[in-house]
Amino acid sequence: MNQYLFRSCDSVASITDVIKKSGASKETSSLIQELKTLINICLEIKTTKETDLSEIDLAKKTALDEMKKHRKELDTLLDELENASKQKIENEHKKLWDESEEEKQKITEYESRLQKRVSTLQASGSNEAQRFVSEKLGHKDLVDISKDAYTFTRGNKTSFEFHGDPNLVEVFSEIESLGEVERHVKCRTVPVKSLYQIERTREQNVNIPSDKRACNISSCCFDDNGNLLLTDYNNKSLKRVNLQTASVTDQCSMPDSPIAVCCVNKEEAAVSLVKRSIQFVSLRDQMKITRQVKLYHPCWGISCNEGSMYITDESKTLYIYNVSGKLFRVVNHDNKGNDIFSNNRHVTFDRYSGKVYVCDFRKGLVSFDKEGTYISSFTDKILSLPQGACSDGGGNMFVCGWGSSNVIQIGTDDKMLGEVVGKSQGLGRICSVCFDGRQKRLVVTISNSDKIYIFNLK
Repeated sequence: MNQYLFRSCDSVASITDVIKKSGASKETSSLIQELKTLINICLEIKTTKETDLSEIDLAKKTALDEMKKHRKELDTLLDELENASKQKIENEHKKLWDESEEEKQKITEYESRLQKRVSTLQASGSNEAQRFVSEKLGHKDLVDISKDAYTFTRGNKTSFEFHGDPNLVEVFSEIESLGEVERHVKCRTVPVKSLYQIERTREQNVNIPSDKRACNISSCCFDDNGNLLLTDYNNKSLKRVNLQTASVTDQCSMPDSPIAVCCVNKEEAAVSLVKRSIQFVSLRDQMKITRQVKLYHPCWGISCNEGSMYITDESKTLYIYNVSGKLFRVVNHDNKGNDIFSNNRHVTFDRYSGKVYVCDFRKGLVSFDKEGTYISSFTDKILSLPQGACSDGGGNMFVCGWGSSNVIQIGTDDKMLGEVVGKSQGLGRICSVCFDGRQKRLVVTISNSDKIYIFNLK
């Protein structure tokens, strides 16, 4: 037999012996532990997603309920408009009917008098005296009645018509649905608990060739696309700024000086005007004014959330409306009957905490729940005449002091963490602040200045 057909197995070792000698069992144990850790992470994520699925279903139900509620509000508003139109028609009908009825009665009376004169003249016969008197009276009636009778024209017919307001048709034709569906991402990360630090600072001039005066940027906010909206009080305009290109990309003239601006949804903004009204603005390709809501009181700050408008009056009251202009609640006293405000200013809604924050020159930063129930007030000697506030989206609030020319940071526990922008930076009278959480940019606007300031934070 060929010797090359067989080989000796003396040098072959079993797999078990190799594993024991190499210590691979330790690696296996370590791998198993890592796999188990990852399994636990998967289970945790799975549990979280199961909770998310339940919340998503609940969000659908809540959204549908809100949509139906909004529809009912619109139905109520349309019913009110219909009733007002019916009343106008009824009033015009009664007025015209009464006028025509009065003319008819006069004509009937004139006809009777004239018939009587004809009968009297015909009956006078050869009685000269009777004929003379009848002729005199007949001529008098002829003259008197002619003056009136010929004013009642027979050829013309007076009536009336109803013409629907074309503005309503235009408004409804421009909108695609009863509202917007907004996706909110709830951050599960731990909120920032330390004081933000300024990494970089730059300034931008927002004066444009069409401006007739120096700018006075009284308010600012970011839209969903990361563009900055600015209310220019002096030049009666709303400006849209692209901070990436450092340019004013669009401006929309306002019917009056604007004070504050906020986004209603991704395609619409609301602007408070100095003469007691809220102007809505389309944020589509080019900004343009749409509908307007008239108010019976002064308006200053404005913030919108889930169909509610929170409006301050630069005095002692916070008003809560829906976006159609229906008043829901007036807030001015706490549960002990004390005045909450002295001189309120800007208002903002913080989606992270679900709180409404109002700046007051004397009472500091005042917080409420979204229904308008008073929660607390924050004051500190480092903050003088607080005028504006905004959230970082994670539980922290930035508050600017018009008198102290600074911006402070208040943490999730409603305690001050410190000063982010100091008076030493020489910004002057600060009017408003807003924060872009995606880029961690804090924007500060200054009273009577063409410049705004952008602080990149870390």
